[in-house]
Amino acid sequence: MSKTDNIKLHMLGLPGIQMVDDFSQVTHISKYTIYQLSKHSDKYYKTYTIPKKSGKLREISQPSKKLKGLQSWILVNILNKLKVSNSCKGFEKGSSIADNAEPHKDANTILTLDLEDFFPTVKRNHVYSIFRTVGYNKTISTILTNICTFQGALPQGSPCSPKLANLSASKLDARIQGYVGKRGINYTRYADDLSFSGLSPAKVVKIIPMIKSIIENEKFVVNPEKTRIAGAARAKKVTGLIISNNTFGIGKQKYKDLRAKIHHLTLPSEQTNTKLLFEAICWLSYLNSVYKKRLSKTNKYIAKLTDKHPTTLVAKLKR
Repeated sequence: MSKTDNIKLHMLGLPGIQMVDDFSQVTHISKYTIYQLSKHSDKYYKTYTIPKKSGKLREISQPSKKLKGLQSWILVNILNKLKVSNSCKGFEKGSSIADNAEPHKDANTILTLDLEDFFPTVKRNHVYSIFRTVGYNKTISTILTNICTFQGALPQGSPCSPKLANLSASKLDARIQGYVGKRGINYTRYADDLSFSGLSPAKVVKIIPMIKSIIENEKFVVNPEKTRIAGAARAKKVTGLIISNNTFGIGKQKYKDLRAKIHHLTLPSEQTNTKLLFEAICWLSYLNSVYKKRLSKTNKYIAKLTDKHPTTLVAKLKR
């Protein structure tokens, strides 16, 4: 390892791994196991499919317990110490869909694009480049890349994939931000969801060809079925949140649905319905992360119902 590379690792607070012996020592995993997981990593995955909302199937590649453990070590000790772009709001500690929606709340027009097959689009050469750039030598970068990829790309199922995908998209974010920022347009990315907003509908529409060109040039793929533009006449959504009156939230209909679930927890016929209780708890947790003002109102509603029906499941929701 060159002196420059060593300085890079030190400056970034990364473990100074120069040889497999070093890797074995810091991870407490034998050299033999590291070699096996690196050289034959594809054998340590179980692949299956789950349905998407669109009706299509999503392929999940689940790493073995041993491989996932090593991937988790890489995530915590290396990847999580690397910074992503300021435009990136997804899969990052301290960021949420609320942070993704915030820059767009005052906009008249919102454009959303979707990157198709986000993780599989990031190939092993991109991953290798990330490890080399931060200062690891060729041997260690190759081992780290092998451990983090499956069949030559990022797998949907590895704990490292979200962070590596974000790091791989840093140049994409920088190019897009550089282009739209000069035009008074806001840009954020939450995983594979790209959001743009502005006060001028014409300006927002005008950027589409160049944005698609940048995306393709950076070796990502736009999902043509998920490109949407919303102005004054249409509900404006950013990563599932409704933008309205210079604020954002879950929307009136979803809030009505949540209140209905909460009310049903007072009914005698629902007192063994733990699934409904779990759904209500999940919705309250979600509301807490995106719209605390509405949560406060909901908690008052729960308190009121609990006073009337203290022995029902609704009482379990009271804070």
